[in-house]
Amino acid sequence: MKLKGKVALVTGSAGNGMGRSIALTLAREGAKLAVNYRTSKDTAQAIVNHIKNRDGDAIAIEADVFEAHDCKKLVTKALDDFGQIDICIINPGAGWHPEPIDKINSSAAIEDIQQEVAPFFHLMPLVLPQMYKQKWGRVIGIALLPPYDSPAYSYNVAKAARVHALLQARDEAWRNGVTVNIIGPGPVPAIESLTEAIEQCDHGPAWQERPNTSPQDVAESIAFLCSDAGRFITGCVLPFLFHK
Repeated sequence: MKLKGKVALVTGSAGNGMGRSIALTLAREGAKLAVNYRTSKDTAQAIVNHIKNRDGDAIAIEADVFEAHDCKKLVTKALDDFGQIDICIINPGAGWHPEPIDKINSSAAIEDIQQEVAPFFHLMPLVLPQMYKQKWGRVIGIALLPPYDSPAYSYNVAKAARVHALLQARDEAWRNGVTVNIIGPGPVPAIESLTEAIEQCDHGPAWQERPNTSPQDVAESIAFLCSDAGRFITGCVLPFLFHK
């Protein structure tokens, strides 16, 4: 188990997308998990129960990572229970406002940018000092593959802001033993049930027979970047392409 003894905070990990698969996979590799959710309490608890049933350790923490106060609550709870945070995954981000620039709703567009950068800005002052002190840490953001060519102008701009916010932190973090990387996928279809997400995490038939990029593909790449094998990789934007 490559991450035994590590503690991972995975934001937005109670839905049916990448966050849940990331949480399951890091737990599979031995990490203790802080499973963050905003509204999906029962789903988050089901993930925690699964991890504990496999002799892992996990807690569910309610927090809106777009809000500074909730981020502080999230980190405080994780530290109270586990004593450390070694891995921080920045997952939730902008909404979907596909208007072109000549028809853009400026308030919605500004909110998109705020939602992409706020979790990073709120969480880093809370988790990096301890990572710097122990000279070990992993920060990974979910963003978008450059050149940010989704159909939504404000979404592209917001994702670019997140990417550059993380990349600007790379050098200082590296001097302190922390890597900062970005996963840049295109469209990634959801996994509709926890049962299938677990099967993919276990590399069962649902994984072997997947027809396209899956949240589990993203999760496997994050497990690698968090492991000792990925310790010299920082400032990377790792692409995942959708097979059309």
